[in-house]
Amino acid sequence: MTRTQTSARDRVLQTAAALFAERGFHGTSVRDIADACGMRPSSLYNHVSDKNDMLLHIVGRYLDALDRVLPDEAGGPGDGGTRLAAMIRASLGVAGMYPDEFLTLSNSWTYIRRTPELTAVVARRDAGRALWADVLAAGIADGSLRGGLDPGEVLRVVFSALHGSLDRRFDAPDASAAPSAEAGTDTASAASPSGAETLVTLLLDGLRPRG
Repeated sequence: MTRTQTSARDRVLQTAAALFAERGFHGTSVRDIADACGMRPSSLYNHVSDKNDMLLHIVGRYLDALDRVLPDEAGGPGDGGTRLAAMIRASLGVAGMYPDEFLTLSNSWTYIRRTPELTAVVARRDAGRALWADVLAAGIADGSLRGGLDPGEVLRVVFSALHGSLDRRFDAPDASAAPSAEAGTDTASAASPSGAETLVTLLLDGLRPRG
């Protein structure tokens, strides 16, 4: 693949990621992506196989970045509560760098889970979730986190909070404004150090032992 072809492919994937994040995977057609890239729909297939191919590579970029930091935080120093907080900060930081990819994965999860061509994404997500579950169990065992709560529900709340912190669509002054691929996803405040600490404080204070 030549540099020009690589650049065009990257532009297609970047545009698709922005549209998937804002309109949804099923709400975005190949023609929408081609129009936003300034090319014919047929020309799009010179760079990608189909929408599933785009989805695989888009969420792969986010997961690649997450895999570079999350295992280190999960296996880092400190008790389970300390490591859980570090994982939240790291996850929010990575999602802030790849907001469209993160939201595409989160918003498209039901479809991804049911699509045989995307089983590799499911396996990677499940491996990451196992890290969270292990650290949560360690925190309960060492007393840094509350026992008596359903671990699965705790993780669901954590993941939902991460998604909610990054999805800024409902913060727009004009909720009726049409989304655009050029606008991207505004996640700066959520991914900032203060935004991360707000999320950590809200989540961890509720998970700390009482009494």
